[in-house]
Amino acid sequence: MPAPARRLEQGKGMVESTKGNVLVVDDDVRLRDEILVPGLKAFGFHAVGVGTAAELYRSIVVERYRLLVLDIALPDEDGFKIVSQLRALSDIGIVVLSGLDSTAHRVRGLIEGADVYLTKPVDVEVLAASLHSLRRRVGNAASYEVANTDWRLEAGGWRLLAPNGTIIALSMPERLLLNRLAVSSPEPTTRTALIDEFAAAIPGFDPTRLEMLIHRLRQKVSKKAGEELPLIAVRGVGYTLTLS
Repeated sequence: MPAPARRLEQGKGMVESTKGNVLVVDDDVRLRDEILVPGLKAFGFHAVGVGTAAELYRSIVVERYRLLVLDIALPDEDGFKIVSQLRALSDIGIVVLSGLDSTAHRVRGLIEGADVYLTKPVDVEVLAASLHSLRRRVGNAASYEVANTDWRLEAGGWRLLAPNGTIIALSMPERLLLNRLAVSSPEPTTRTALIDEFAAAIPGFDPTRLEMLIHRLRQKVSKKAGEELPLIAVRGVGYTLTLS
């Protein structure tokens, strides 16, 4: 076992930092730094990227990551071996990324201790949803119910949990919208209030984008969960998430 990994076992009781809760390990610099890390940040994660097993071990000694995205084909160590070692030392949530889509490799990854096995090219939204699901196991993120419905917003409002258990990762604009409506009174939130909130959070926000955002969110939820999001338009007023 590498020395950094042994030190991880000795430091399992260290205080968890808030600087980064997802470590992305992939030697493809463009994929890691231009797609995965910024993509996960857009879905509410504090993501940090490294490119080798050695950097992975150094990182987890310095900081206690709760979630790991691991390319199985690193240049300096076998990824399956890394998964096995980390699983023996901690309950970290592990998502394996691989260009190998065979049943044998998938089974091996899960047997070694990976929680999720995704093949490349990976959809960042699918990756985010997988991490949100793992986050429920390894952490205690705050959650609250959407008023008068069986829907829930969890992980600080970054994931939507449908009544049938489907987890839907939310982008920053989607999170802003649903969190604003979820904490409002049963009275509809006016379109002007929503636009003001978006304008304050997103420089240069175009008010005409609001209806398109809501339309796409409804389609996204319907496609992924097979259920209609109870986001109701009140003509001439605004929007509400409460049921009539």
